[in-house]
Amino acid sequence: MPSNFDLRLQHLEDNIKQDQDLLKEYEDALRYEDDPRRKAKYTREIKQLRESANGYQKEYDELQMQITGEPTAQMKNVAIQLQQINTRIDRLSAGQKAIYENINHLRKGLLDRYNAGEQNIIAAITEQLDQSQMFMISTVLDAIETDQVTEREMQLIFQGIQQSITKLQQNGNALPASQAALAEIINAPGLDFKHRLKVGIPLIPFILDYEGELELGTGINLKAALQALMMRFKGK
Repeated sequence: MPSNFDLRLQHLEDNIKQDQDLLKEYEDALRYEDDPRRKAKYTREIKQLRESANGYQKEYDELQMQITGEPTAQMKNVAIQLQQINTRIDRLSAGQKAIYENINHLRKGLLDRYNAGEQNIIAAITEQLDQSQMFMISTVLDAIETDQVTEREMQLIFQGIQQSITKLQQNGNALPASQAALAEIINAPGLDFKHRLKVGIPLIPFILDYEGELELGTGINLKAALQALMMRFKGK
């Protein structure tokens, strides 16, 4: 009959193996995940795995104190597994930290382009965007601000934003408060056209999502226009 020591060690080894499998799932999910809310959920899960790993280390240390001679092969194997899972969590946490630092840098850069009254609205919107979406917005804004976009292209993008919003409203889909607030600004006739366009750019990721889900069919291929613009601007 297995001793209490053997049962504790086997239980510890099984738990570490389960968390290693779970960590692999999180690593794979984060590699392809775009939704910032789901990314945040995975980050919280990884933090919990860190706490579990700390508990496993404490359990291992207690078991090790009971050994008087050479550690068994199983003890050595558990030690290796503990080292591996801690290394993987460290690497994943460092990668996530770097991503969030870059996202925060992009977010600050975006907000600095707008006036104080607009920043609060746009800040709420950028919290829902991932790194690639904010990079796209920054690239388009750079192109507009440095006169790399023709008047015709700006008109097409602006019309695409306006028509998509109108189509959504006609379909009975209410925009979230922050998006609705930006929609009011871009439709304000007294504002400079280029400024209205710049205010509307952060709405584009949401509009593209709506187009995919609701098939808005506005007649203007906003996604293609943006891709062409980004490809041209990237090459300069």
